[in-house]
Amino acid sequence: MVTWGDVTNWSGEPLGAAVGSLNSEYNELIAAGEDLRGINTPCGWTGPAATAAAARGNELIDGLEEWAAEIAAARRAAGDVSDAITGLLSGVREAEELARVHHFTIADDGAVVDQGPPPDVPPEQREAVAAERRAIAAELAERVRQVLRTAEDIDDDFCVVLDRILAADTIDAGANDNQNTSLAAAGNAGAALGSLSIPAPPPADATPAQNAAWWATLSEGQRTQLAMDRPVLVGPRDGVSAKQRDIANRILLDRELSRLQADRNSLQHQIDTFPRTGAGQIKLNDQLEFDELTAQLEQLDGKIRGMEDLVGKLAQSPDTPEEQRLHLLGINSDNLGQAIVAQGNPDLARDVATFVPGTGSGLHDVVANMDRSARMLSTAQDAGSTSTAVITWAGYDAPPTIPDAASTSYADNAEQRLHDFQAGLREAHQGTPANTTVIGHSYGTTAIGQTARDLGLAADKVVFAGSPGVGVEHASQLKLDDVSRSEMGNRVFSTASPTDPIPYATNFRNPILDGVDPLGPDPTQYWFGGQSFGADAGDPGTSHSAYWDRNSTSLREMGRIIAGS
Repeated sequence: MVTWGDVTNWSGEPLGAAVGSLNSEYNELIAAGEDLRGINTPCGWTGPAATAAAARGNELIDGLEEWAAEIAAARRAAGDVSDAITGLLSGVREAEELARVHHFTIADDGAVVDQGPPPDVPPEQREAVAAERRAIAAELAERVRQVLRTAEDIDDDFCVVLDRILAADTIDAGANDNQNTSLAAAGNAGAALGSLSIPAPPPADATPAQNAAWWATLSEGQRTQLAMDRPVLVGPRDGVSAKQRDIANRILLDRELSRLQADRNSLQHQIDTFPRTGAGQIKLNDQLEFDELTAQLEQLDGKIRGMEDLVGKLAQSPDTPEEQRLHLLGINSDNLGQAIVAQGNPDLARDVATFVPGTGSGLHDVVANMDRSARMLSTAQDAGSTSTAVITWAGYDAPPTIPDAASTSYADNAEQRLHDFQAGLREAHQGTPANTTVIGHSYGTTAIGQTARDLGLAADKVVFAGSPGVGVEHASQLKLDDVSRSEMGNRVFSTASPTDPIPYATNFRNPILDGVDPLGPDPTQYWFGGQSFGADAGDPGTSHSAYWDRNSTSLREMGRIIAGS
């Protein structure tokens, strides 16, 4: 049984160095084998001696094939194990750093030891601090468990390969036809046997912390290979790195687009062959069914156009600067469709913002919402941010129409997804924790507010633009990780254009009556307890969508908030 103390003393360097020596031996062996095959039975030599020589030559070739397979298996296994240990030790370092920062230690047997909270915790915060420490202890225990599970997998896999080599059980060279096989082919077979398995991920409903604990134990090579081979396991998984989620989700995007195009062709065929009268008209009794088919086709066309636009947007030059590089963090074609796209790498950026669009958003308009995110990123840089990522989070089923937006059900269904996504960003972030902001527009503010109310949100600030209500009557009822209730009013920012009809039509704008509104009061009102900032007046027909107009007051303020200036 591998212990924590064992793993902390592991090193992949000796195995990595062995790969070079094994590689030299393998290359010399391949050359010698081909020379031997060439002199095995000289042309024209016959008789008993020739037959005996040929038999002996075949025995030598069989032995060389087995040797080639064994060296190739050892080389592959040594390289894979060295690479895997590199990833494993990264997981060890992350766990030990998390323990150090929060005043825990990890014993050699893997036990998580709480060294106690800071001595100066105010009495009114002790309960909250104790709950936070229990959560940290649980996360540390999960990280230890994942490290030891991965270490056991590495150890077991390596032992299996070595056992087969020692037992001369890599390939059956005697079963080969030496005239039609080669040492290189035998080596390839041995290399396949030397590969290691990648530890299975946590279940699909695992927390972002559990996903991150597993991910931390994998090497960079294992992560990339898994993203390419099993994109469904990596693409939607919160808590894993943006780089590999992007690789996986681009594969899934291509698959989904192909599937939707096939669905569209089938649906179009149904419409084209739909029964009609002799005059080419739809029968009265069939009109409703026909209208449903055409509505489905229209929605499908919108999703396909949106996905095609997204594919075009993602096709960036290889030399695109990191702060402009797009990362596809999620894709789903159900209902109106969902997409999550980051401009910049949220795992590395100092300032990270998540933008949640509102009613009617989906795949069909994701590129338009990405343009808004791009403007926020640029404006944040103008405000002093030197390392920025802005994410378009169309990752929920938004209300399709304005009447639908009167219901809280869409926000209810968004809560767990948004909570896990933000928690996953925090888990996957490298280095000093990012300055994080979550920004909502219209019904997106309702989704953010309800999530912060019911589950809490891994963010430092929230911004509400053109809000119909955020599910609470006061800013202090929202919960942001590591932000005290008394500080919440300074972390909640809201804006509403004086010509935007949505905040005015959906709120009573009266502290006595606002409690009747199921979505809650307009968060720009002073009695809400947050901070408000200005937005330009304009055409009432377009004001609700004008918060991200270039050079607008609201866009500049959002840039400042993202940058923390």
